[in-house]
Amino acid sequence: MKKARIVTRVKDKTGISKSKNRSGDLAELQQRFQQFAKKLKFLILAVQANHNAMLAYGKSRLDVAKAINSLSADTPLFPCAGDIGPLAPPADSSGNGSGDAASASTSTALANFHPTSYAAIHLQLHKKTKIYHDKYMEHVVNYAVEWERVLTNRISLHIKQANKLRVDLDHYNSKVESLRQDANKTMSKGKSVPEKDVDKLRRNEQKLLTSRQDYDKFVSDLCGYMEEVMDRGWKDLHPMLVKLSQFDATLSTEEANCCKAMYGVTEKLKEMSTRHVNVKAGGRLKELETWSLSSVVQASGEAAGSLTIEGSGSGDGDLPQSVNPETLQVGGGGLFGNLGSSRSIQDYSST
Repeated sequence: MKKARIVTRVKDKTGISKSKNRSGDLAELQQRFQQFAKKLKFLILAVQANHNAMLAYGKSRLDVAKAINSLSADTPLFPCAGDIGPLAPPADSSGNGSGDAASASTSTALANFHPTSYAAIHLQLHKKTKIYHDKYMEHVVNYAVEWERVLTNRISLHIKQANKLRVDLDHYNSKVESLRQDANKTMSKGKSVPEKDVDKLRRNEQKLLTSRQDYDKFVSDLCGYMEEVMDRGWKDLHPMLVKLSQFDATLSTEEANCCKAMYGVTEKLKEMSTRHVNVKAGGRLKELETWSLSSVVQASGEAAGSLTIEGSGSGDGDLPQSVNPETLQVGGGGLFGNLGSSRSIQDYSST
């Protein structure tokens, strides 16, 4: 019996014997599901790429703020460029919070933080967008991956079971046909069919009937399920689309609210041209390139001639001997260095 079924499976897979019981509806739905699965995979790749792009953009935007902070440290530009003040909310490095509780704590801290410099605004923006990026991963990316996993695993498993039932059906169908042919040959010779052969034929006909009923019922349910997940798959897309629309609306609003403070920064920067000589919107790169060295210094008019370099450095770029390069710190206010604060960059901008 077992050997006969193995032969049936081999003939089916090698194409030597084509099954008469293969469901045309199931075969058509399998092809449709392959196309549906490709679309679902494309969606997963798209939201994953979008998430990665948002993370990369957030990091690059914060890197710009880092550079501004570093270059403006200990200059008149620092208050509206790099200063974040003592109240900037750091990332939770205690390890005591996670998930929604940690997000709520961070959100509360951010709500009480009112940045007044370019770097501080981007620090706050980075912290807020990171919360939303984590939510995007949880409710959009992970949902799409789970959606594909559920459908692919379940349908693949049931198709294998359907094939197994069909092979059993083919086996009994072939066996009954063989037994009937033997009985017909016997009767064509004018002989009666032995009772044991009649019983054997009757038993296998019953098994064939049961096998066909099991296969037809299973395939009918499977086809119904596959039609449901494809024709009404929009019901499974719906919750994901709700999250996507909420994400886009909320994130854009948060970014707009954060960046409103940039108007104040812009006004402060414009006011600097009234308090400092040769500070203008167009910059002074042309002067730096073409004017004489002394003219550039004189045009600035601020502490000209008051700078002295001590030490015995061997070149224009050497530091005084009394200064250890490893102890130099930038970013007064504590955003990207240790100057004025014990917090490190990891405390503020961990991603």
